[in-house]
Amino acid sequence: MSDKLIKEIELDHSPIPDGTIRNLLEVQIKRDGEIWRIYKNDDDPFPSNPHAHNIESGLKLDLSTGKLYLGKDDTGKKVSKKDLFYIREQLKDIALPTLLM
Repeated sequence: MSDKLIKEIELDHSPIPDGTIRNLLEVQIKRDGEIWRIYKNDDDPFPSNPHAHNIESGLKLDLSTGKLYLGKDDTGKKVSKKDLFYIREQLKDIALPTLLM
């Protein structure tokens, strides 16, 4: 039996009180209308561990280089340094791969 997303709810603030202990399984980042998800225990460590999934496009983002992949295929494109740094900054409580840009 696999997990199935029933609904995604976005709030403008977190209702969880500061200092509450959390079990971080997934991080979701929204920027300019795009949603990126980073999973703690992703079954596939490619292209980096962890990496980000774009919900709309199906692309994967290597959090060390900024390269974009569709499945295991390199698209030949990268996100900008500014966008990669922004995404990584949102993950400051997570062990990230070494930056290779």
